[in-house]
Amino acid sequence: MSTPLYEKIYDYIIDQIKQGHLMEGDRVPSEMELVEKFDVSRITSKKALDLLAQNKIIERIRGKGSFVAQQQQENMKWSPNDTQRFTLTNSKLIALIIPDFDNAFGLNLVKTIEKVCMENNCNLIIRRTGGNTKEEENAIIDLVNSGVDGLIIFPVHGEHYNTEILKLVVKDFPIVLVDRYLKGIPASSVCTNNQTASETLTNYLFTLGHKEIAFLSPTPSGNSTLEERLQGFHIAYSKQGLKMNPEFLLIELISSLPQNYADHSENTMQADFHAIKGFIENNLEVTAFIVSEYYLALTLRNVLIKLGKKIPEDYSVVCFDCPEDRFNQALFTHIHQHEEEMGKKAVHLLMKQLKGETIPKHTVIDFTLIEGTSTVPNQRI
Repeated sequence: MSTPLYEKIYDYIIDQIKQGHLMEGDRVPSEMELVEKFDVSRITSKKALDLLAQNKIIERIRGKGSFVAQQQQENMKWSPNDTQRFTLTNSKLIALIIPDFDNAFGLNLVKTIEKVCMENNCNLIIRRTGGNTKEEENAIIDLVNSGVDGLIIFPVHGEHYNTEILKLVVKDFPIVLVDRYLKGIPASSVCTNNQTASETLTNYLFTLGHKEIAFLSPTPSGNSTLEERLQGFHIAYSKQGLKMNPEFLLIELISSLPQNYADHSENTMQADFHAIKGFIENNLEVTAFIVSEYYLALTLRNVLIKLGKKIPEDYSVVCFDCPEDRFNQALFTHIHQHEEEMGKKAVHLLMKQLKGETIPKHTVIDFTLIEGTSTVPNQRI
């Protein structure tokens, strides 16, 4: 395994001191000077200087630069490979950038990331973007400029990815994406196996005798999670040798998107309400619904109540994510995503990156099908 670039810079500065080219109090080459000399990213040169400062070999003075500190023989013996004397996670600053979170999905993810960061002696900053791409861009720029050592990002929904994320990947900045991945960007990600999960939901409804099943979702375009859920729905029909009616897809809903739901926009809620109502009235043969997100399932429920219909007597409904009540009962039969495992894995992958280790680009987390009170065998057979 080749020596990480930051270690080469580290060893170079040590060698300069040992040979007397750099003396106590002398200015050490700046981050940009090291970038040019070693043809590396600024992140890499900063990492090398940070390690030298942590081991009291140099002293970094804001606005002035880095200078050789008063030397001690013990300090000079240290190298980045000496794992007995140095732990890379020591006092690291990690940031989590997330659209929002609540008990339906995200709360346990955030709690776990915070817990595992503490276990690894890391401090955590949380920035919420409200699902706004510009806010996500600003958060990345602000946090990187503030000196965070690594980022965990829950990308916003959108057809166009955030170019700031691509810049981080190009610079080899430690980053892990959670809940989804971005096509064409080789960033490490941790996600639920959404395609298989959607197949599982669809097959579950098949076992109850439902064949005329509708799929409700925001537009999947630009969202790997929703794209895979729609793919799983199609694949389940194909494997059963059944023909899926394309008219049963309602995939342009908007009220559950973070940027809309966070504002509780009456217009978007009403727009989805009327879209779902019209869909039901125009597709009377539908007997069951798969809903890609919990809050859309709640909107569907409100529409059915308004139409005088009952769940599950008239329609079976399944969805992704659903908070349980105080008696551990779920309103909807749903896919339970393992948020704790997702958060734990994300932090561990980030720690590996900080140590210079190679990590997988895509990590898939398993799921569990939870039966709620929203499904029964097809009553129209």
